[in-house]
Amino acid sequence: MARNLEPAEARRVGLCASCRHAARQENPRGNSFWRCLRADHDPRFARYAPLPVQACPGHERMEDE
Repeated sequence: MARNLEPAEARRVGLCASCRHAARQENPRGNSFWRCLRADHDPRFARYAPLPVQACPGHERMEDE
């Protein structure tokens, strides 16, 4: 997995932790949210899916850097 996440965070997030279409966003209070970038162009995907995501037809694993 290309993202540097603690194992507990990766388990909490699920598939989004390894998906190239997911973006972690943080608000000014320090809370983080995972957003599906596919939702910007495809209504089949929820912008903020309930975590942990266990299955997703749009999941594409990130390439290791």
